[in-house]
Formats: sequence, structure tokens, C-alpha cells
Amino acid sequence: MKLKDIIKKSNLQTKITNPLNFFVKGISIHSCQVRNNFIFAAIKGGSHNGFDFIKDLLNYKNIAIVLSKSDEIPKNFRKSNSVAFIQVEDVRLFISKVCSIFFRNNIKEKIAITGTNGKTSISFYVNQIWRKKKMNGASIGTLGIQYKKKLNMISKLTTPDVINNHKILKKLGELGCEKVVFEASSIGLDQRRLSPIKFDIVGFSNLTNDHLDYHKTMNNYKLAKSLLFTSHIKKRTIAVINTDSKFSNFFLKLCKKNNIQILDYGKKASFLKIKSIKRVNNIFEVKIFFCNKYITLKINCCAEFEIYNMLCSLILVFNKKLRTTDLQIISELKNPSGRLEKIFDKKNIRVFVDYAHSPDAITKVLSSLKKITSGKLILVFGCGGNRDKFKRSQMTEEALKYSDTIVITDDNPRFEDPRKIRDDMIRNLKSEDLKKIKVIGNREIAIKKAVNFLSEEDVLLIAGKGHENYQIIKNKKIFFSDKIIAKEYLKKK
Repeated sequence: MKLKDIIKKSNLQTKITNPLNFFVKGISIHSCQVRNNFIFAAIKGGSHNGFDFIKDLLNYKNIAIVLSKSDEIPKNFRKSNSVAFIQVEDVRLFISKVCSIFFRNNIKEKIAITGTNGKTSISFYVNQIWRKKKMNGASIGTLGIQYKKKLNMISKLTTPDVINNHKILKKLGELGCEKVVFEASSIGLDQRRLSPIKFDIVGFSNLTNDHLDYHKTMNNYKLAKSLLFTSHIKKRTIAVINTDSKFSNFFLKLCKKNNIQILDYGKKASFLKIKSIKRVNNIFEVKIFFCNKYITLKINCCAEFEIYNMLCSLILVFNKKLRTTDLQIISELKNPSGRLEKIFDKKNIRVFVDYAHSPDAITKVLSSLKKITSGKLILVFGCGGNRDKFKRSQMTEEALKYSDTIVITDDNPRFEDPRKIRDDMIRNLKSEDLKKIKVIGNREIAIKKAVNFLSEEDVLLIAGKGHENYQIIKNKKIFFSDKIIAKEYLKKK
């Protein structure tokens, strides 16, 4: 497609310097990936500004550089015969529109789920249900891109960057995929990585303290999540809302304001109402009022939040067509890797691996495991570097409420001093609380120590990394799997 045609189809106001009309071969937001006949978007990020890398493009031919209206075109480029400049109000919005034009897709149904916790499990369940029902769907999120055996890719981000999102959708469509479910992160929404996609169904699981290093305030965090319900909807979009989340009223009001049909779930819901959840002999009995009937489901899982995630996934798949018989699918669903995953159950000892890395997530997982623990509940966890520092001590305080023994260790320290992170986690604790805590920086030694603490009736939770098979230390990604390490030492139990 020619450059002028793409610009015209974007329907956005532009100011063009050195107009060219070459055949576009690619789009990039990274200067190192630019080639001849490319469009390059100079996006201002948290640590880098794409404008600073324009000088690297001098040797290419037929390049279109997208800038903000406030950016000044470099003098040595102003009369270039091979570089066109497109100045726009919002670089992220413009490039998202360009991507949707250049990477057109034929996916019939698009779903997105947002929330602090549960996105990965919900999208994983949705994909499972599609497979069981012989529906042709794919999931895009923390676990990568999963579509049958035809396309399985690892993603560095929960919500991939805008160019990759549109590339993936195009590729999935070409492979015959008809439905896609996205995990919509708050940062991804704020950075327009999903623009200008309009979803058929949008979902909200919960909202708790997280990512405040990026958003600064809970209100900003909430507003970023809300973009899914304002900027990514169409006339017949359906919203699936967890009524039992603290911020559910905000999202319910937002949906009503935008005339979005609501299919809610939870104890306060109208569509699928949870009447009671009871644990009976290691199985949850869940009484639901749905379609004017009382239904009792028996679900073999460890935590109530898993039940909420499963119910959400059912509504996302079937929405208004959900029938009472469909509810039985819940008993067939399996958790994704690293989500309250039981990796050991012998000699009355159980060990779990979970991705919990926020105060609310650690609370929910530990409180659930506490209910099924007859002996000691032991926890191994840490906090990531160059991330929200405010939650570090909060997570330890929550952990202390439920754990008998805590081993604090390193997570992904990145460019922070790991000792400082560990110190932040135990700052201002009482001497009585500190007696329950062991601090061991080396994660493998920490896991080994925790395994050695185990005796009959005990439960061990290794939290924070879940499915991840690496540790990020400075700029290096080192292979490390909680699951593999724990199993090695558990062999000796």
C-alpha cells in the first residue's frame, strides 16, 4: 500500500514535510528495526524518546518519520529526498491507526479482559472452552500467543506493543483463527497498544493496588483500565463485570453511561448470581442463581478467586447464549502454568507455585491456602526491582497475616540493589514479626531452605514468578524456574 493512501485512510489531521509516496513495506517503533520503505514512529516512552534516534535513519531510502506537532524537524533532514515527516497530534494514536490499515485482519470476534489479577487465568480458561467446543480461538497475553499448535509465541509484555498486536491478528486470521481474547493491561491501554481495536466483549475482574510506579495514583490506574470501556467499544459491545470487586460500581456506571449491555457475575450480580460458596471435603460447593434456577456446582480447586475467574470466562465465551448446561464445563477446566499450580502432593505435604506479585494477589492466595492447611503455611517470595516500591512492605504485612514462616528472597531485581529491595520488604516490622522471617537473597537456596522446613500437613507456596523460567538481574535474563528447582529438592523429601 502507498504511503499517501495509508495517511488518507487514517482520517487524522497531519502536517507533512518532504512528501513522498513510496510503497510501504513495514512499520516500526524501534529505529534498529527500520529498513528502506518503512514508517518509523518516534514515540516518547518512559526511558527513551524515539525522536533521539532519528539520526540513525540517515542512510535509509524512502522513510516516513511520524513526529509530534511539538517536535522540531532536524535541520539536516528538512530538504531530504528520501525522508518524509508526518507531524500529528498523538503519535501513538496515529501509528495504531496505520497498523490497523497496514495489517488488516479478518478475526470475527475480539474479546479483552482487564483487571489487576485474573487476566491470564481467565483468558486461558476462555481458550480452553473454545477448544472443548470446537471453536477456533487464540489467546494473547502473559503466557504468549497460543493458537492450537500452529502459533505459539512468547510475549515479553502482557499486552504486546501496537505493531505486534496488529501483526499477530493478521497472522492469526491467515491461519484460520476466528476468535481472539486479549489480556488488556493498564499500561498497554494507557500506551494505546490496543488502539484502534473495538472489542465485541470486554471484561473486568478486579482492581487493587499495583503498577503505581507507572500510574502514580489509584485514580490514574483506574482511569487507564476504564479506557477499555470507553475507547475500545462499539454499539453492541457486551461488558462482563465482577460485581464483588471494590471498584465494580465505577465500571458498572461507566457501562451504563456508554449504553453497554452488562452481564455481571458475583454475589451482587443480576445475570449470574453467586448465592454461596462452601468448602466440603476439599471441593467447593457453589450455589448459583441463573436463568431463574438454583444450581449447585462442585468445583475441585483451591481458592474462591479461581471460581470467579472460571465464571467470568464462561460468560465471555457464551455471553447472552450461556445456558445452565454450559456451567458444567467448569469441572473440566485446568489452571494455566504457575497459577496456584500444585507441583507436589505426597506424604501429606503440598507445594504450590503462583504468580502472585501484588498485595491483593498474595492475600487471596495465602488466605485460600490457609483454609486447607493443617500444619504450617510456609511462603517464599520477593519483589521485583524497578517496579512499584510502595507495595513491598504491604506485601510482607499481608504475608504475615497468614504465613507461619516466610522466606524473603530475590525476584527479578533488574537494575536495583537486591539488598535494598529485601530491606524495603521488612522495613518498620515489629520484632515479633521478624522472628517469622528468614532473609535469603539467593532464590535457589531460599527454596531449598523452605523445602527443608516442610513436615507432615505443611503447605509451601513459592510466589511471585509463577510460569516464568528466568530471573532478570541487571540487563541479563538468567534461566531459573521455581518449579524445576523446587521439584529437585522435593525429590529428597
